[in-house]
Amino acid sequence: MHQTTEKLRPLLLDPGASLEAKFAALRGAYAGETMFILGCGPSLAEYTPEQLDGLLTGKLVVALKQALDYVPTQGDFLVLNSWNFRKYAFTHARPVVIRESSRSDPPVFLDGDIALDIPRPSSRDDQLAVSRKFDDYLFSKTLNRPWGPGVLYEVGFFLAEHTGVAKVVTLGWDVGVRNSPQMPHFYDTTSPEVVRLIRQSREIEDVGARNRFLHDHGVVYNRPRIIPEEVDDCASVSADWQQWLNGKGIDLRLVSQQSLAAESILRTRIEEEI
Repeated sequence: MHQTTEKLRPLLLDPGASLEAKFAALRGAYAGETMFILGCGPSLAEYTPEQLDGLLTGKLVVALKQALDYVPTQGDFLVLNSWNFRKYAFTHARPVVIRESSRSDPPVFLDGDIALDIPRPSSRDDQLAVSRKFDDYLFSKTLNRPWGPGVLYEVGFFLAEHTGVAKVVTLGWDVGVRNSPQMPHFYDTTSPEVVRLIRQSREIEDVGARNRFLHDHGVVYNRPRIIPEEVDDCASVSADWQQWLNGKGIDLRLVSQQSLAAESILRTRIEEEI
């Protein structure tokens, strides 16, 4: 965990502190630093958890969803939405949880230290990957989040801008696979026990009770289907994200041997960025 995060944690974890106070404290708090964003794409496994633990200790690390399970020892921030949700044990230093949601989302069972709203989650024309209206959603302008899709586009890159970092290095940002209804993840191998639990959950009619059952057993739930155009949208907008971040004084780099993100984004290795 970064030393600045240690100083900010009492405020950021305080349920009585306002969102405005928390974002005021985060504004420029990591000026000049490198932010490592760990996504859930298969390329996350290009490093072992032990390697990442050694490389990222003391660094500013933003874990997207189950990336924290892969490297539970690292994570200043954990960014979640209501999809592909699971129970987190927080066996090491608890990260600051940023959770965004829409009123129409199915139930989940973890409150965010920073809880953000997505007012309009259903119109593809409003997706940030389509509209490219990045400046409309600066945290200095609004705490409401757009539909990205995905927490990296809805929160991650905006957090980098807001906190004043000089560089973003992503690992596990693979964007997806074209012509597939599912988004591949590093954790997609399913054990027989998980299969049994999923089958058992289908006997529970109430969505809340079913999700509670899966949550308590540590099974990923609220798995969405991917709109066919989303992967192309997310891949094509990656160059626009790079240009936008560059315009804010932030260098964007990517660690992955299989990402669909724009070729203009420099491919690198974590060893070269620390």
